[in-house]
Amino acid sequence: MYEFHGWATIRETYGSTEENNIKEIVENIKKFIEKLNWNGGLIDLRAINGEYQLSISGMSNHKGKDAEDVLKLYSFVGNVAQGSYGILYVRDDEDTNGYENKFQVFVLAKGKISHEEDSFLSPCVPVVEE
Repeated sequence: MYEFHGWATIRETYGSTEENNIKEIVENIKKFIEKLNWNGGLIDLRAINGEYQLSISGMSNHKGKDAEDVLKLYSFVGNVAQGSYGILYVRDDEDTNGYENKFQVFVLAKGKISHEEDSFLSPCVPVVEE
């Protein structure tokens, strides 16, 4: 099973409160999402209280194109809106790099994505399953 859940706040820059190009940036993100031809679950991008929020969630029997697309989307957001920040939690019980019983956490901050260890839901057995 491949499962992912994430969110991101879309911000033009991390150095200023000015968001002069945010609407154009959001339109570019929407176009990127359209090009993905997404069938892998939920993607929602909307303004909430004046800030743009991205929500993403999905689950499939096996890791496929959606897994690649999710990371591409987070990378794209980091490139076009370097002030954006957020989290992506991923669980892949078929992982071959030692994460088959762990959630992986991808952190978006200041235009970069880092891969972090999860301390809340891992190891999946016994923390969330038996």
